[in-house]
Amino acid sequence: MHKITSFSIIFLFVIPTLAISQDIDFNPNDWQDPGIFEKGQTAPHAFHIPFDTETEALTNDPSQNGNYQLLNGQWDFKWVETPNEVPNRFWEPAFNTEEWDKIQVPSNWQMEGYGHPKFRNISLTFESNPPNIPDYYNPVGCYRRSITIPESWEGKSVKLRFEGVKSATYVWLNGKRVGYNQGGFEPAEFDISPFLEIGENTLAVQVIRFSDGSYLENQDMWRLSGIFRDVKLYAQPKTMIKDHYIVTDLDDTYKNATLSVSAVIGNEENRNRKMLFDFDVFDDNNNSILGRKAESGLLNVHSHSSEKVNIAIQVRNPKKWSAEMPNRYTILIRLKDEAGTILEAFSQKIGFREVEYDNKILTVNGVPIKLNGINSHMHHPEKGQAVPLATLRKDLEIMKQFNMNCVRTCHYPPTPEYLDLADELGIYVVDEVGDEAHSNLQLSEDPKWTEMYKDRTRKLVYRDRNHPSVIMWSAGNESGSGENIKAVIETGKEIDPSRPAWMYGGNTFYIPFEDIVGPRYYIPLGLRHIVKGDMLPKGDIRSSFMDEYLAATGNSLGGLDEYWEIIRRSPRSMGGAIWDFVSPGIKTPRWTLPDKSPKKNDGQIMGRPTFVEGKHGRGLQFTGHDDWVEFYRDPSLDITGNALSIGFWIKPSKIPQPNIFLGKGKEQYGIQMQDPETLEFYINSKSADNYLINDRISAKVKVGPNFYGNWHHIAGIYDGQRLKLYLDDTVVATTEFTGNISTTAFPLCLGREAEKQDQGELSGRMSSMVLDDVRVFDHAVTLTDLKSKVDDAVLALDFDTDSKGEDFYAVGLGGRTYGVIWPDRTIQPEIHQIKKSGQPIGFEMVDSKEGLVKITNYHHFKNLNQLNGYWSLQEDGREIENGILPLDLPAQQSMEVNIPYKTKSSQGERILTIGFSLKEKVDWASENYEVAWEQFILEKASAPFTEIPFGNSLQIKETASDLTIFNKDFTYVYNKEAGKWKSILYQGTEYLEGGPEFKIWRAPLANDVDPWGAYKYNSNKMTTGYGRSIDNQLRTLGLRDMRNLVDTVRVSKNAQEVKIKTKVWSSSSLDPRIMMLVSNDLSAFERDETWTIYPDGTLELNQEITPHGTMPEILPKEGLQFQLPKEFNQVSWYGKGPFETYPDRKTGAKFGIYSSNVDDMYEPYLLPQDYGNRTDVRWLKVSNKQGKGLWISGDTPLNFSLHKYDTDNLSRAVYTYQLKEAPFTILNIDRKVSGVGGTAIRQLQNYREKAISGHYQLKIKPF
Repeated sequence: MHKITSFSIIFLFVIPTLAISQDIDFNPNDWQDPGIFEKGQTAPHAFHIPFDTETEALTNDPSQNGNYQLLNGQWDFKWVETPNEVPNRFWEPAFNTEEWDKIQVPSNWQMEGYGHPKFRNISLTFESNPPNIPDYYNPVGCYRRSITIPESWEGKSVKLRFEGVKSATYVWLNGKRVGYNQGGFEPAEFDISPFLEIGENTLAVQVIRFSDGSYLENQDMWRLSGIFRDVKLYAQPKTMIKDHYIVTDLDDTYKNATLSVSAVIGNEENRNRKMLFDFDVFDDNNNSILGRKAESGLLNVHSHSSEKVNIAIQVRNPKKWSAEMPNRYTILIRLKDEAGTILEAFSQKIGFREVEYDNKILTVNGVPIKLNGINSHMHHPEKGQAVPLATLRKDLEIMKQFNMNCVRTCHYPPTPEYLDLADELGIYVVDEVGDEAHSNLQLSEDPKWTEMYKDRTRKLVYRDRNHPSVIMWSAGNESGSGENIKAVIETGKEIDPSRPAWMYGGNTFYIPFEDIVGPRYYIPLGLRHIVKGDMLPKGDIRSSFMDEYLAATGNSLGGLDEYWEIIRRSPRSMGGAIWDFVSPGIKTPRWTLPDKSPKKNDGQIMGRPTFVEGKHGRGLQFTGHDDWVEFYRDPSLDITGNALSIGFWIKPSKIPQPNIFLGKGKEQYGIQMQDPETLEFYINSKSADNYLINDRISAKVKVGPNFYGNWHHIAGIYDGQRLKLYLDDTVVATTEFTGNISTTAFPLCLGREAEKQDQGELSGRMSSMVLDDVRVFDHAVTLTDLKSKVDDAVLALDFDTDSKGEDFYAVGLGGRTYGVIWPDRTIQPEIHQIKKSGQPIGFEMVDSKEGLVKITNYHHFKNLNQLNGYWSLQEDGREIENGILPLDLPAQQSMEVNIPYKTKSSQGERILTIGFSLKEKVDWASENYEVAWEQFILEKASAPFTEIPFGNSLQIKETASDLTIFNKDFTYVYNKEAGKWKSILYQGTEYLEGGPEFKIWRAPLANDVDPWGAYKYNSNKMTTGYGRSIDNQLRTLGLRDMRNLVDTVRVSKNAQEVKIKTKVWSSSSLDPRIMMLVSNDLSAFERDETWTIYPDGTLELNQEITPHGTMPEILPKEGLQFQLPKEFNQVSWYGKGPFETYPDRKTGAKFGIYSSNVDDMYEPYLLPQDYGNRTDVRWLKVSNKQGKGLWISGDTPLNFSLHKYDTDNLSRAVYTYQLKEAPFTILNIDRKVSGVGGTAIRQLQNYREKAISGHYQLKIKPF
């Protein structure tokens, strides 16, 4: 600690003020020179709005301040594709903008319909060659508006401030050059006093989409541009407060504080000035806590110079700021002339808080902290990066509600209001420099880029250093680990010594010059080794903060408890931040092209292609900027036979990358420009010598000089004997081949190759062309029929009609569906696990017989007497006792508590619940909102259904194919050929539409199909084109769609039951018994099943499952799938709930009896996938609204899910609008379910189900 023990005034140095040039040079190469990133700007500083009086300053209402104008609103706007198309001298006041559009400021112009929103992770959206920018496409937004300057601003210093513009910006006022800026999310401020006139003025801004600064704006997000944050205009006196820095230094007992306020006083007048600087601090009742103003005494500020002053004053025992108790005060800062007249005054909220890094442990107010953090982009589904204030508040309130106490502002400075809200609500902030190079990591080593790195650092730190919520700076993300990162940290520490610890979001888990190390995306075992010091240099005791450690993509976020077990136990583990908060969807209307074929494979237009004149009627022009047409993976488009016909009219454009005309992945079929000179028609087929590898067969030709820019008809026909490529009705290439076409896991697209042009890694352009009259047949046709027929085609588009439909959330070119809340800010199921794993209270059962529980208060500052404690005892899911639990337990302490329940034993399952809730309403939650809880199973449930059911005697009728078991109450039909039930008719109602089918395939999770981390599953049992991850293994081994071979069926009957014993083989082979003799590569499950039918209609299944052959590394699930009548859509259960859970993400849910329905069980993951599982289920009931249904239980707790979409549809769909409700209700009853894991890490080993032999019992009772 750096203590100041007495009231002091320190004059540090005099800073000369440079005159502002009125002839700033604007060079066309500014935005391709890393040494030029600003011209004419004021020095970075903490922003404040100057008021004329103390009263106005304390009210702090900018809308009533005559010194301030917010320039948000409608601006004149002109958008062009390249800088060369910018209207000549549009910045001149006389230029006529009447024909220009209007655009809302702030906004991203892509969200207003201009240009193309693009999602990328690692790559840029243009060809990388730093610092150069392609000239063929670099959109420019030209903005104009009038500003009116009141007479009261005469003689004042007037500043124009942009809080966020991307990426390069030129500014003119009244036709005069004001300045230039580069950057994405940092402020840029200009002194426009020399250019102003009292009255009306013309402000012009030119925003260039790409600059060399874009090489440091390569974040994993939507790449958007424009003036997307506030534009401010404010007037100060010529002698003014240019910057201020507030530090609250606590004493050794963290009770009293030294409040230090530094300020830079600037004098722009032509005379020396004597000034007075002072401040006061007020509590919520507007009472001063200082007792008197802290004053500087008379300051001598020379003409055109600045002087820095510091005042430090003791404050006795102020309320401290922390995330748990965000106590704030109002500081009033004034600048007066020597006569005592106020020149300017302003107020802001401050918090008394001290951050230290003693012994390499980060503390807040002397307490080591644990951070249950989240990464959060500035994203809104309709506004892009111009996020409304109400949405920002909603975001932080959700974080608080779910026990997140930290946010990392990935990967750039947030909007300033975000930090105001974090101060108010109580969220620790890791504030990050916007310098991500990612695909150009070498820039961190290049001295030509050093100053740009430092400039972004200065703007961030000066802007945000007065916020108590900011406890740590981040030197950026994935920008290499060179000397420029070191320069960032050194620059930041020089500006702000009050926060001594810097981290850096690099992919190496530590670099020498960061204070806090990673790792990121390590398994818990790796984290344990790092915090023990096993993986750091000897003697390196730096703390660990996992700036990213679990990626919550889709149905995800498994294994969180295992991390928090280490975080709680290790002093050197600060915690981490999950990736990330809000799903990155952009709200987009469906744009459909109707298919004229009988298959109705309508195409969905993605991005923003345009309709133009086609060969016949309209054609669709693909711009190369992330637009394409995509089709649902309908089985009719799989085309796995030995024939195929493709044809279309095209006017191609030449691009340096492969130009995809039509393709179903890289490994099935398509027509493309393999390179700018080579036209290719290709198919893929399994190799004769290795069925795991796809062979590519193609017919190619070099195109001539007249190919581009002209209409051509291109066709590819495969007739089972040869491939023929046609160009303008002439066969130009032929390849002999005999064999079937392979299938792939990727959709058919026009203008995109979905297998490789995915996950946002495309650098440069996609396909560029005009298409018309597209035809696809699953058989060979003549060239004439290919052009004219549609009645037996599987796809026929003419582009002459289109329609707009309901909205969906687009994620761009393979953008990952990260997030724990949906784009509209409704929560996803994973968020409950974040709340539970990192909850601030711990519970441990010491003696269940005596009700002795150890409670640990993990809060850093809050006593549990500020919360309501309570307990509840339930038996078989129903509460039988409850009580209150008042505790006086200081933070960071533990105590043992007796829970005074009376029921010490019972016949049922007894579960004790202990919890704590808010005593009163707070800014982010209502009274009695639950903060933390735990459940303990005191006595496990006894096995249900131990008695023998009675009823009317059973009869059997047998035919060659069926067994019918019946009495007067029911008639059940078992199909011997299929080895499953055909009908369950109970009291006149049919209870079964199909099944039960043995299933191990679930619709792949987003993690299951993601290539990130897929190397962890590499094996020789993979097939190119079958998927990018674990889903590939399952398809390769034939486990996606298994066939059932009934080996034997035996039936027996006695007075009380009928037994049907069946041996069934499930595999991809027609007869695995034979195939397994010749190849161990076959995968098969041997199922010995015994169905027992009781007189009351109860069905009991005893199943022995034995795997054979090669099995996948992870078995997604193992169980039965029922197709129930559509009206069986109600469900109740006793188990974990009420929301979705999986084995590695279930401790955030409570045991109880819950009810739901098939609609509410659906989770709208942006990428359709398996959903809705419930774990640890003792029993469930599925019924119709009339109360008829099935009661189901197992010999061990079950997993179940109730779906309105069938698994095949969920597996094939890429967008939610491709889901079609099945004509039945799907009930999954699973003995095994693998966890969901995280994207980079996947499931931890103990949550990966394996294919091993096992016994399974299920009881089903109609009611």
